[in-house]
Parts: sequence; C-alpha cells; structure tokens
Amino acid sequence: MRALFITLGTAVLAGVVSCSQSAVDKMPDIRLPTYAASEGQSLASCPAAKCLTAYVAPWCGYCRSSTPMLMALRGYLERHGVAMRFIVGKDRLPALRAYAREFGPDTMLDVDDAVAVGGVPHFFVSDQHGVILRQISGVPSSDNPIEDIAASFGLP
Repeated sequence: MRALFITLGTAVLAGVVSCSQSAVDKMPDIRLPTYAASEGQSLASCPAAKCLTAYVAPWCGYCRSSTPMLMALRGYLERHGVAMRFIVGKDRLPALRAYAREFGPDTMLDVDDAVAVGGVPHFFVSDQHGVILRQISGVPSSDNPIEDIAASFGLP
C-alpha cells in the first residue's frame, strides 16, 4: 500500500512538473500591419534578447499622457540592447493610424483585436523566442527617472 502511495505521489509530482514546463506563455505568432502599411514581424519573435511590447489605445487618457515617457523609454531601452515595440488597438482604423503616427512607422495596428489584453495600457516583456517573462497593466509614474521606469519592467 505504501508503495502505491509513493508511486501515485511520484506520478502526480511528475505531472505537475511537466505541466509547469509545457504551460509557458508566449507572445502570439501573428503579424500585424504597421503604420507604414507594411506587415510587421511576428510578435512571437524579438530582434533582441528582450522586448518590451506596449499595447495602447487612442481613447486611453493614461496612454496619451504617457506617450512622451514611452518614447523616452524606447530610446533608453534601445541604447541598452532591449527592443521596444508599440501596438495601437481597441479602436477604429482612422483613430489607430492617427495615434500610431506618434510612435513611428513600425507601430503595429491591432485592427481586429487579435492581441488579448485585459485593459490598456498593457505591457509584455518577452525574450527572443517570444516567451512572456512579465505582463504589466498600467503605466509607471512618469515622474520617476527613466532608469527607474525601465527597472519597474525588470529591464536595464
């Protein structure tokens, strides 16, 4: 009987371990159109060791007021080897394009709500293989130095 419990316990633990290893959250393998009217790279890959993907919406007051800070963060992260991408979604195409213009031609447009987010702004930190390392909802205080803002995302 004791051997049966040990065997069952081992099987349960093995199942838990394999579940946690196989249940890795990844960025979706989709390509969204960009503001420049080209097809963006897959969200499941990153051109650097780490990526910060910011999902924002035109009607979001927090997104709008944080735009200058997010642009400064992009420059800071790129100087430290971290890629930053922007996705503008949750609205109609004309509004998406108007807001995307503020972030640049490589800004992706989520016209069909293909990326699942619970709210905006939403941030994904992922590795070069698209594995999501962190998800953050909301914007850190733009009163903080840019280094502290990057650190709040777990980035250099």
